[in-house]
Amino acid sequence: MARKTAAGGRARRGGLRAALPWALWGLLAAAVAAGIVAADRAWLAATRAEPGGPPDPRTRVTGAVRTISGADSVRAATYDEAAKAAVVDATSQYYSAARSAAENRQYLATEGRMAAQLALYENDAIERVTIRLFAGSSHLATVVARQGQPYEAIEVTYHGPLAPP
Repeated sequence: MARKTAAGGRARRGGLRAALPWALWGLLAAAVAAGIVAADRAWLAATRAEPGGPPDPRTRVTGAVRTISGADSVRAATYDEAAKAAVVDATSQYYSAARSAAENRQYLATEGRMAAQLALYENDAIERVTIRLFAGSSHLATVVARQGQPYEAIEVTYHGPLAPP
């Protein structure tokens, strides 16, 4: 029985011996995929919120401010359960001394109003949120929002270099 030859006269490997390396690569790829899926499921299980309800209101409010003003923006936060009110002191991400006072007022109003709305969104534990925005040690603005209040009606008061003349 003659052996099959490839172009150039060399013998071709055939049958099981030729398929074995490809089968090993397939098994390796399947093992890697299974490992990735297992790691993903373990990560999801570890980061999933504990059953027992939503996080406490103070955590939700500070999370909302961090979402808008940056991860390291929150300086302090308090929550008064009886009054259903939260107060957050935060460093403004958008204030710049190089901009005019009018521009900075617009930036801070938007920053504070957006953070306040996010803090109140579907959060029945909070009726009123106060966000005080700072740059360094300078208190720049105070934003006070209440449940159900439209964006334009959210109260913004300016202090320090942004106080109206």
